[in-house]
Amino acid sequence: MGKGVSNAKSQAAAPAQATHRVHVNALTFRALSEALFNISVLEHVTCSPRRLLTKVLTDPDNHIFNLSVNELEDICNADALIGTIRLNIRIDSIVNDRLREFREYAEAQLGRPASVLEAINACIYVTNRN
Repeated sequence: MGKGVSNAKSQAAAPAQATHRVHVNALTFRALSEALFNISVLEHVTCSPRRLLTKVLTDPDNHIFNLSVNELEDICNADALIGTIRLNIRIDSIVNDRLREFREYAEAQLGRPASVLEAINACIYVTNRN
């Protein structure tokens, strides 16, 4: 029994996850790096993109859902974010549900769909703003 059984059990117990594959430009990557640095310094632990999204999207104060239309127009511009730097970000499905909720919120505010990359950029913006 041993090792194979315990691995199967631990995989079955792991929460469902989603992986987002995005391509960002150097400016967006720099903003992401700054956000990761800010959280790492604040929490005294190395921060990953996954941790950043989890922190922002599960924040009880819902800072991301309080962005003004003007802020959303500035930060939700996919053409200004897309580049050649590839990122793969895996998040728990609960966090992915909140990401989807934010995208729906942004769509209602902007009158157009918001992409995953735009939602990730909003998380970066909220982190760097605070």
